[in-house]
Amino acid sequence: MARRATFIDETWNLGQPVLMLDAGDLFGVRSRMEREQTRFLCELTREFGYDAVGLGEYDLNYGLAFLREMIQTYELPFTSANVRGADGQLILPEYLLVERGGVMFGICSVMDPAHSIMTMSAQEESFVIDEPATVLRDLLPRMRAAGAKTVVLLAHLGDAKSEELLKQVPGIDVCVVGHTQQPYRTERVVDQTAFLAASFEGRYVGRAECFFSAAGRLEAVDVTIGDLGKEVADDAAMLERVEAVKQKLELARLAARGPYQPVKGSADEKFLTERECRKCHQATWEQLRTTPHAAAMGTLARKGQADSPECLVCHTTGYEYIGGYDDRPPGNLLGNVQCEACHGYGTEHSRDGKWAARARSSCVTCHDQQNSPNFDYETYWEKIKH
Repeated sequence: MARRATFIDETWNLGQPVLMLDAGDLFGVRSRMEREQTRFLCELTREFGYDAVGLGEYDLNYGLAFLREMIQTYELPFTSANVRGADGQLILPEYLLVERGGVMFGICSVMDPAHSIMTMSAQEESFVIDEPATVLRDLLPRMRAAGAKTVVLLAHLGDAKSEELLKQVPGIDVCVVGHTQQPYRTERVVDQTAFLAASFEGRYVGRAECFFSAAGRLEAVDVTIGDLGKEVADDAAMLERVEAVKQKLELARLAARGPYQPVKGSADEKFLTERECRKCHQATWEQLRTTPHAAAMGTLARKGQADSPECLVCHTTGYEYIGGYDDRPPGNLLGNVQCEACHGYGTEHSRDGKWAARARSSCVTCHDQQNSPNFDYETYWEKIKH
């Protein structure tokens, strides 16, 4: 974000009219900490001066109510022409009109109907995604009639489907592609549409210098892709804000664990993950992959408890131990009940029989009276026997 701030400031300082666009997936993945980070991203999006933000499936990760809260709180210009709620109504404005440099831009967004929308909201939410070409054939004439001289489509469809759509629906001047991993570093035209993309996950920022006719129609585009690598200087003020937010989120993340803090074990030992165990115990690993232990995280996800500490302590490996499961790399490799959940740190591996004894005694740590009142070692052992 500190480098993005530098690039955007440089763009504004060119002294030309600026139209700021995003093709979707502004929000983070489905977790409580990512949701809090998303609030900060929304705050910065407003400060950066975005004129339109297309809707991606990630932007509904925390539910429609959260999306609308962010829109209201930070005055975010989200738009979507083909996503409807359970009531059959569009959940966002179907297009926006924005005037820049004497040109009226009509900006709309469509999402791929094949994309799966899942939310973290308390209630299950369902959405209908209309077929993009059908929607746009109806919408474009109305945008023109409303005064749009240049039509911009924020296509959250990926590269191939965006190209296909442009061939089906003429009349789009600029297409900004979302849901893609490929930046287009030079001018590209699909039929008569300028085709733009700046990749994903905030790694790039695209800048397109546009040239218009006297009637306000787009005639030419000159593209620059800003790679936000180390060659771009950090904006000092933004870097300070980002670091402050990181520290705040880390404290909140640890506090959210409640009594399940990573304090057991030793900083001198390491969990090696099942990948290391597999090197010498291939047959055992393959057999264990068929057991309920190997799907422990999936069980939580289906019940909406994938970030509940009281559940993670038994559905992951080493959650209460130093170096154990964490939702961030490399700790996220310790999801599910792996070998070391029962046997202990891989760096303590022994060949004198103690590991087997330790594993047996560890069962009751999770299979206690509260969680497994009918636990019987011999019966349960048959489910994971190896």
